[in-house]
Amino acid sequence: MATTSTTKTKKATAAKEPADTAATTEVSEYDFDGWTQEAEDAALIQMSDVKYIIVEGNFIGRFGDGTIVKIPLSIKLSMIDELQADFDTPIDQFRHLLRTFAGEEVADDLSDRSIVPVAVMSEKFFRALSRAQELAFPESKASSN
Repeated sequence: MATTSTTKTKKATAAKEPADTAATTEVSEYDFDGWTQEAEDAALIQMSDVKYIIVEGNFIGRFGDGTIVKIPLSIKLSMIDELQADFDTPIDQFRHLLRTFAGEEVADDLSDRSIVPVAVMSEKFFRALSRAQELAFPESKASSN
């Protein structure tokens, strides 16, 4: 039995050595201790490189790779009702709007993109839509101050 015990100890030791080396390599490769909120913010902002403008009632968004999407902000109430009834997430709602106004190819392109820029673009669209409604009632904002 002593032989079996010695063999197990040698195997366990042999298995630990490469793992310890790998862990040391990973630690020196990444600076976990120096990571700050500012570094995180900068890294996350880089991931979400999307911009937009509003031109003649249209939301025109541009992804980091230069792809442009265009959706009108003058959506009928019946379409909003349909979006809310048929789609649970803003990303799915945004994809449906793209499919409706820009075509299948543009909507399908979203599936090949990283989730972060797509989520940011859809959020920016719905915020622009909401902001258009808010700006229609400037007196409401003034009275709430």
